[in-house]
Amino acid sequence: MNSQKIIGKTYSLYGGEEISDYFYDDLNGLVNTILSKDNNEFELVELIRKYSSKKRTLKSESRKNPDNTLLGNILHLTEESLSKYFTDIDTHLNNLSLSERCDSTLTTSREQYLLYMIEIELVNRLNKIKFNSSDAKYAFLPHCLHDLDKDCLSSSDGTDYVCKSCSKKCSINSISRLMKAKNIKAYIWREADLKKIFKLARSNSQSIGAFGVACIPELVNGLRLCAKYDVPAIGVPLDANRCIRWMGDFYPNSVNEEKIISLLN
Repeated sequence: MNSQKIIGKTYSLYGGEEISDYFYDDLNGLVNTILSKDNNEFELVELIRKYSSKKRTLKSESRKNPDNTLLGNILHLTEESLSKYFTDIDTHLNNLSLSERCDSTLTTSREQYLLYMIEIELVNRLNKIKFNSSDAKYAFLPHCLHDLDKDCLSSSDGTDYVCKSCSKKCSINSISRLMKAKNIKAYIWREADLKKIFKLARSNSQSIGAFGVACIPELVNGLRLCAKYDVPAIGVPLDANRCIRWMGDFYPNSVNEEKIISLLN
C-alpha cells in the first residue's frame, strides 16, 4: 500500500516515510529515555491517566519550563520526538461542528495524543507477558481495515463478527490469520460486549487477555476499559485515523503487522 495515501485526519505514523517502523523506533527510544530517569512504568501510566483528560492543565504544562514538572518534561520530550507524526490537528479541531465538539474522541488535543502514544507503549510493556500467558485471548479489529474493493463477507458467531478470509489483500484477513496461529480468537469489533466476554471466560476459570487495533484515542479507551476489569490488554494503533467517523467516508488504511508480531512473541 502506498504510504503517501495513508494520511489521517490528525496523525499518520508513516511520518512522511515509506513505512511506519520509524514511529515505533522513535517511541521505543523516547520511552526508554523517560524511564532512564528513575521513572516507574506503572506510576507513569497512572500519571498519564490522571491528567490526560485535563486539557487546560496539559496545555499549561506544555508551555512551562520542562524541568519544572515530570508531566511537563514528558510533554516536552514527546513533542520533540513524535510531533512529526501529526497531520493538521489545529485545523481539524477548529472545523468541528457543534455536535462533534461533544465527542471526546474527535476533540482529542495535541497534548492528549502525545500522552496517549506514551501510554500505549507503557501498557504494552507492562501487559505483554500476562497477555501471552492468558488461557483465553481475544483480538478486536476495526472494520475499517477490510478490503474496500470487495464486499466484506464476515458474519457474527453470536459474540461478534468473524473474518471469512474472502480477500487475500485484506488486512483483517492477514491479522486474523496471525491471531489464529497464536490461539487468539479474532473478532471484527461491531457489537461485542466486552463485559459479557470477560464474565463468560472467568466462569470457566480461565484467565483472559485482550488485543486491540484502533485509532490512537480509541485504542487508549479500550486499554483503559480492560484495565477496569483487570484484563491484561495490549494493542497497536492504526497507522492513521481514516474511517467514516473522522473523514466522512471510508478510506484505505493500514497497521504495522511487524509490531503486532513482536507483541505476540
